[in-house]
Amino acid sequence: MADDDAELRGLVRELVTLSRRFRGNAERLHPELSFVDYSLLSEMDARDGARAADLVGLYGLNKSTISRQVAALQRAGLVVREADPHDHRARLLRPSDHGRELLARADALMYREVDTRTEGWAAEEVQALRGLLARYNTAASAVAADAPDR
Repeated sequence: MADDDAELRGLVRELVTLSRRFRGNAERLHPELSFVDYSLLSEMDARDGARAADLVGLYGLNKSTISRQVAALQRAGLVVREADPHDHRARLLRPSDHGRELLARADALMYREVDTRTEGWAAEEVQALRGLLARYNTAASAVAADAPDR
């Protein structure tokens, strides 16, 4: 069991290092967007619009936190609210044209950064890392869904 504990501690250290570096790189590579801004805009764009409630569930944050973040993005002209075509009572959040421009530039820089870090890796290694991270994130989403509202 001690070996398992050591492996788990090592994994946690690597995840913390990855998070810290990703956040630092995100803010260094595109200073107009914070990591949080980038993350929210990416999610809205990937979903072709998201309701605030979707973001609350996805990030495991409370409604007021998401509301403040979205309001700041709107004030910066990076997000627009539109009627949800499937539920006229709901509003979808989408990146504005300016938000999409910043997101596209940020994505290009992030992709280049990841490409540089994985230079020399076999395609199978990149696929394996992606698959393991997806599996880890899926499990994390399931845990967050079971957690009480924060």
